[in-house]
Amino acid sequence: MVEIENLSLSYGNNKKVLKNISLNIKKGECILLTGKSGSGKSSIINSINGLAVRYDGASIDGSIRIRNKYIKNLKLYEISMLVSSVFQNPKTHFFNVNTTLELLFYLENIGLSRYEMDKRLTEMLNLFPIEHLLNRDIFKLSGGEKQILCIAASYISGTEIIVLDEPSSNLDEENIKVIKEMLVQLKDKGKTLIISEHRIFYLMDIIDKIFLIKDGEIQSEYTKIDFMKFSTKKLNELGLRDKIKTKLTVPEIKNSGNFNVKNIEFKFNGVDNKLLLKNISFEMGKIYGIVGTNGLGKSTLLRCLIGCERKSKDEIYLDGKRLSKTDRIKISSLVMQDVNHQLFTDSVMSEVSLGIKNVEISYVEDILKKLDLYELKDRHPMSLSGGQKQRVAIASVLCKNSKLLFFDEPTSGMDYYNMMNISHLINECKSNEKIIFIVSHDQEFLNSIADYVVYL
Repeated sequence: MVEIENLSLSYGNNKKVLKNISLNIKKGECILLTGKSGSGKSSIINSINGLAVRYDGASIDGSIRIRNKYIKNLKLYEISMLVSSVFQNPKTHFFNVNTTLELLFYLENIGLSRYEMDKRLTEMLNLFPIEHLLNRDIFKLSGGEKQILCIAASYISGTEIIVLDEPSSNLDEENIKVIKEMLVQLKDKGKTLIISEHRIFYLMDIIDKIFLIKDGEIQSEYTKIDFMKFSTKKLNELGLRDKIKTKLTVPEIKNSGNFNVKNIEFKFNGVDNKLLLKNISFEMGKIYGIVGTNGLGKSTLLRCLIGCERKSKDEIYLDGKRLSKTDRIKISSLVMQDVNHQLFTDSVMSEVSLGIKNVEISYVEDILKKLDLYELKDRHPMSLSGGQKQRVAIASVLCKNSKLLFFDEPTSGMDYYNMMNISHLINECKSNEKIIFIVSHDQEFLNSIADYVVYL
């Protein structure tokens, strides 16, 4: 079905991202690619779907054959008729505002009749009961709903092969359950699934083989039976997350401290829901996790606390003094959920140093070393993997001396090693002069770092 022989890949003049990768994936198999962030998992995915060469400008040696066709001889639209993709960030998937039009977009572009499009839509709805997502504004969907839509679109495309890059990123447990059920259905339909993932617990019932990727090479190959024998300690030593779902053990917030939120009120556009937070206090020197299901407004809450939501009504005090939106912006630093929106310069070093007065180069270099970014200090941030970009954004915040630090899903798409590394570095940043807020669905991470959690 998918035959990869001696695949090597590099971007520009940089060193090889992939080195002599060889894989033989049979029809109907579910394959898991896992390993540290930046190891090359996404590059394998984007080599199979053709995006690495035709979109990212990579150079490739070796061969990839899908259904006995060498994809180097195919145009991108021809590859898309063999392989469909589900990306880590579902926003990169969409071309339409309306959900139904998005589902039918690919079918229309390949010239199917209206009858055939309606037939495929009906078949998809019989498999995935997601009628509630039809004829909706895509921009008003939660992150989980967007990812569900992407998976549904990959099925309706009719391809036999589906590649998925970190499909559980930023999703709550309920949406992960839905996605798992969808993957089970796809496998039962005989689809070949190739999944790059760090949060592996939900895949253990589905996968047939596991490939551990390290420094652009296949370090190890495991059957599911052998992989299931590994202890949590062994998995962590390999840089992998636990194969069993982690329970959140952090205590709920104690309503005390000198950062007082008397009121936050924010009305969402086009819906009746409001974000409301009243009479809650936070203590300097503590780390607070903010948890809740997708779509409740956790990211919006961070923006309201920072002061960058102009429409919010808020009354917030620090040491008895009311802080305006401008006051809060001046003392805040944020790592956004989509870090592509906050990378501005042409090198990692300059990005991390941006906006810091009298920057101590040795301190910045130390942070980069601790986040395994030092060797990349001269690289353009946008040339990095998703996990590496995330770490650059985290480094830039850790290097600033802000009173209020905000992190929105900082371990999205992050392996165990880097997740724990980030946990240690943020903990080192704790002081009686700071409060740290973290929005996350990563319960392993919150257990390692948070003093208290706030449930929305």
